[in-house]
Amino acid sequence: MRIGILTGGGDAPGLNIAVYTLTKLLERKHEVYAIFHGWRGGILDKEVRRVTSKDLIDFAFAGGTFIRTSRTNPFKDEARVEVFARNLKELGLDVIVAIGGDDTLSAAAQTQARGLANVVGVPKTIDNDVYGTDYTIGFDTAVNEAIKVTESFKTTLISHERIGVVEVMGREAGWIALFTGLATMADFVLIPEKPVNWDAVANKTKEVYRDRGWALVIASEGIREYGSPRDEFGHSRLGGVGNELAQYIEKVTGLEARAVVPGHIIRGGVAPTAFDRVLAIRFVTEVFNAIECGDFGKMVAYREGDIIRVPITEVLGKNRLVDGYWMKLYETHWGGP
Repeated sequence: MRIGILTGGGDAPGLNIAVYTLTKLLERKHEVYAIFHGWRGGILDKEVRRVTSKDLIDFAFAGGTFIRTSRTNPFKDEARVEVFARNLKELGLDVIVAIGGDDTLSAAAQTQARGLANVVGVPKTIDNDVYGTDYTIGFDTAVNEAIKVTESFKTTLISHERIGVVEVMGREAGWIALFTGLATMADFVLIPEKPVNWDAVANKTKEVYRDRGWALVIASEGIREYGSPRDEFGHSRLGGVGNELAQYIEKVTGLEARAVVPGHIIRGGVAPTAFDRVLAIRFVTEVFNAIECGDFGKMVAYREGDIIRVPITEVLGKNRLVDGYWMKLYETHWGGP
């Protein structure tokens, strides 16, 4: 069979090892094609090239994605769908392996439902918000990088006796903020799932400051949108809440506050952790098994330590948000209702 592999949406550490490992498994029996720039490579530019594991080995353990990515929606309108269908037919791809978050996987589901190609999905996003899986490729590495930035920032807060705000990525889901806050013992964490009055944050940090002379706050960028231009999937750009919050705390408390925004640093160009490397390998091994037995229209997932397959249709239109045990943990440390 002719099998295409694409990475869509934001880059994440672990993508390259996923593409490399899957190619190494598939090339034993099949022709493998890299679809460059995500769905855009299949619908607009036909940037599709046959690859071997030898072509990819030099990049396998690096961050980012060697085959590039985009936030292109192949089903934005019917005219685009017609181009997409025609290009897929010309390319003759029997299967598309789509590695991405909810937007990339939703496009994969539509590709399968419309009979354009068989698909298998792999959950990837540093936000860890793909429904149906406990972990996604890239999350563990991003959290570890956010922790490094926070611990470094903390030394300055202690030295200069300041209040600090670290703004981390996370659109609708606060997983990065939650894990970073827990791992660094932050004094307050703000996540999209738990709206908090900023006066409460200011009062808490002032109280902590009076006790020891410094305070640390972790804020998920998704707690506030600023109405900036939206991408093809309807998402606005985020970022800026960290500085706004720091200014607010300083104004209310009269204490010096500063913010740092590691932004894309926690995901771009970062070598994946051991967890993300092994997770990527486990995921694509199950993709290989699915292809060999003709089990299409599925997404591989991590559930309580096991790798399983779930229908992609079951995860569409949903986000895995902080709730249940994790919300109780959040409330235990930073206040309940």
